[in-house]
Amino acid sequence: MPLTNFPNGVSSFGMPVIGMGGSIPPTTGTVFFVSSDTGNANNTGLRPDDALATIDGAINKCTASQGDIIIVMPGHTETISGATSLVMDVAGVSVIGLGQGSLRPTLTYSATASIITVSGADCRLENLILVGNVGDIVTGISITATGDGCVLKDIEIRDGAADKEFLLPIAIAAGAADVVIDGLRFFGLAGGATSCIAAAGAADRFVLKNSLIIGDFSEAAVKLDAAASVGILIDNNRVTNIDTDAGLGIDAHTNTTGWMSNNYVMNLKNGVVGLSGPAMAFCENYGTNAVSASGIILPGVDS
Repeated sequence: MPLTNFPNGVSSFGMPVIGMGGSIPPTTGTVFFVSSDTGNANNTGLRPDDALATIDGAINKCTASQGDIIIVMPGHTETISGATSLVMDVAGVSVIGLGQGSLRPTLTYSATASIITVSGADCRLENLILVGNVGDIVTGISITATGDGCVLKDIEIRDGAADKEFLLPIAIAAGAADVVIDGLRFFGLAGGATSCIAAAGAADRFVLKNSLIIGDFSEAAVKLDAAASVGILIDNNRVTNIDTDAGLGIDAHTNTTGWMSNNYVMNLKNGVVGLSGPAMAFCENYGTNAVSASGIILPGVDS
């Protein structure tokens, strides 16, 4: 039997708040709590007043493919100090931050090798802020080849300063399928980054939607051109690439299939179209090469 003190959810004045509706899904698994204010590595993590101190500590208590949920308390802060600070290596685990605005849990990267690795299948990260606090952070989130079905929901990634930047905020390994990125916010500063999202190979059924990406990228902001993917969806995104020497905003492989729709791209390399994917279907995408000029529909309208 799963260990949980909340088999029927948690209620406040009779209203269910955990395990029922909202962003926290129902589960038959175990619910763990994490808090930097009250947490301790020796706690059980099964109650808010017996919380664990780190997200990785909670992951280590999870059982694969059981639907375990880690609730990260409002105001939680944590340092990602190296390559093993936070490894999601247990399948089916959801890490969900509570709070809004500045109360969202904040994870600060303190070394160039700092990284969040998702190697378990069907994992979820939601409502977290990731901040760079050192130069040349190689990768923010790495989804490995075994991280199929990873969901990143309402994640915000920020460069701490122009010299405290992410080189590649989100890396997707070749063969990682069914990855969903929904509601990403990336705020990059001048210099440093290669792309915001890059897939090293095929990423079948990849979804990027409802996202805002602003940065100075030496390659495409969304780089999906390494290999052909099947059935991807790129929808309702706003992408800005301020690097005048760079190329596209969104770049898919020549043979990738799927949809690009309702995207708005500004890339400042003059004369270069901001969206590419010759085998994809397009509808209502706009692009511009100038800050002050309204975008035109891309590709050209079918006659």
